[in-house]
Amino acid sequence: MLFGTVIVRTSVISRLREPLREMIDPDFGLPEILMERGVLTDADRQTVKHKPNLQERNDELLNLVLPKGDTADLQFIDCLSKTDQHHVINYIISDGGNHCAV
Repeated sequence: MLFGTVIVRTSVISRLREPLREMIDPDFGLPEILMERGVLTDADRQTVKHKPNLQERNDELLNLVLPKGDTADLQFIDCLSKTDQHHVINYIISDGGNHCAV
């Protein structure tokens, strides 16, 4: 997927899954915006919200978004931006710090 001039593929997000479980904040609008964009259903959003801790909410969120492919991933990245999670975007586009993020 293209975010700015950087290509981010589902495989990159999948490979970075473990650290992303700790980095993403799903509690301040991310599932709601993903639902508005058609990436998640209301049932999906509720499932994410009812997980007992941050890591489980993020696992569920990634479980729901990643199988939907690059278009959903692009929406995911944009929604991270909308919820001011630029540090997560930078981590993803730098491939976990292995490349310089612009």
